[in-house]
Amino acid sequence: MISLSDILPATMVIEAKEIMRKAMLNAHKIHSSRAMAFVIKGLYYSNLTCQTEQNVYSIRHLANRLLQMYRHEASPDWNWYESYLTYANSILPEAILCAYLATGDTVYRQVAQSTFDFLLEKIFTQNRISVISNKSWMQKGQEKEIQEIGGEQAIDVAYTILALDKFYQAFKNEKYKEKIELALSWFLGNNHLNQIIYNPKTGGCYDGLEDVYV
Repeated sequence: MISLSDILPATMVIEAKEIMRKAMLNAHKIHSSRAMAFVIKGLYYSNLTCQTEQNVYSIRHLANRLLQMYRHEASPDWNWYESYLTYANSILPEAILCAYLATGDTVYRQVAQSTFDFLLEKIFTQNRISVISNKSWMQKGQEKEIQEIGGEQAIDVAYTILALDKFYQAFKNEKYKEKIELALSWFLGNNHLNQIIYNPKTGGCYDGLEDVYV
């Protein structure tokens, strides 16, 4: 809302800023990887129209925590922040990309690109996306094992599309744009059941894709 202040009523933006100010009082106490990533994204977008040194400091502070996690877990065969791939994975490299865009620190750029490309290798085939199943997470050292069929969440595909768009806007690499199309087609039936997830009557979608049903 803060980043869209030029098209929203001033009273709404003022309230949003106050809510965010209160939220940030506790943000530095957060250590959950995905929670930190969402905070980084929020700070990044807020900073687009309401730039403050505190915003940039907080972005760095939280991004450096994610970098520390990455350096602890990464290996030649596992280019990630944790010892597993679970849900909302794309939010992590997207947050590090936002940290790069906010600070210009090339370390963030390098890690964002390498970890996002690692993730894309795990969830995309040549013809479609298949996000990590919530039936069984992908564990470090076991990624070559056959993964569960089903347990794909629509919100996870949506997160991936948002991240792909952010990376495309930042680097103009056509591979990201092509994968946006593939990921979107998951909602339209390009999945292992050939079933439509998107509901054209409501503009919404079903919650997920299981082994034999939507």
